[in-house]
Amino acid sequence: MEDLAVLVLRCVAGAIFVAQGYRKLFGAPDAHHGRSNLVSMISGRGLPRAGQLAVLTSVVELVFGSLVLVGWLTWLAVIPLMLLLLGAIVLFKVREGFIGGWDWPLSVMAALVAILLLGAGEYSVDHLLQPGP
Repeated sequence: MEDLAVLVLRCVAGAIFVAQGYRKLFGAPDAHHGRSNLVSMISGRGLPRAGQLAVLTSVVELVFGSLVLVGWLTWLAVIPLMLLLLGAIVLFKVREGFIGGWDWPLSVMAALVAILLLGAGEYSVDHLLQPGP
């Protein structure tokens, strides 16, 4: 049952990051929550190279979200995603308060922490690649 629970966590968390990264990289740049919005948010906090940081953020979400989704190098993949969420909370969401601010990224962070602690589970590429009987 634990492996099924981890699969659910991985699928939900991974899908969130894949969708977010894909939308920012390949969606209309001026769409709500698109790349232009992210660039504006980053530059609004005074961070340098906002355009490049937005692309890097999007690539991290897409690539590492995909790894979490399929359960490959899972222990490594959750770390950059957790750092992104921590940055989002501290730099962008904390001023908005808990409800409607950092409640959502915190809940996704909790799912990533659970995946990190529990491992990828039986239904994962990590499990398929494990050596031995």
